[in-house]
Amino acid sequence: MLSNIGRICFRLLAPCALVALGGCASMQDLAGIPRAGYQPDGTYLVSEDEEKLACRQIKDRLDILSLQIKSLPARAAVEERSRPTTVGAALGRMFGGPGDGLKATSDFQRATAESDALHALAAKKQCV
Repeated sequence: MLSNIGRICFRLLAPCALVALGGCASMQDLAGIPRAGYQPDGTYLVSEDEEKLACRQIKDRLDILSLQIKSLPARAAVEERSRPTTVGAALGRMFGGPGDGLKATSDFQRATAESDALHALAAKKQCV
């Protein structure tokens, strides 16, 4: 009788354990299936909605990203002079390369990846 209860509990709890082991990762992440947005390798994959954007809308998004990209080095310099606010940031600054542990640096990398993807989309759509 106890072994049946144990098997029932295992069958009920095993899926929960798999979800807990996956943390915040989705099944797509665990399977290695790319999805729209920022990728683990630092690139950006445009969504279906972004694929439908008109050339003018793509240009507007690129203009906004360009302004962000231009402002982020100054933000990184200010952030570098200030104290790190998290343990991860402190460790990144101590053991990483230049710019590691700075939010502005990661924001710069993400904005650049998104900009590259939107430039590729504009070229694909033959936007002038």
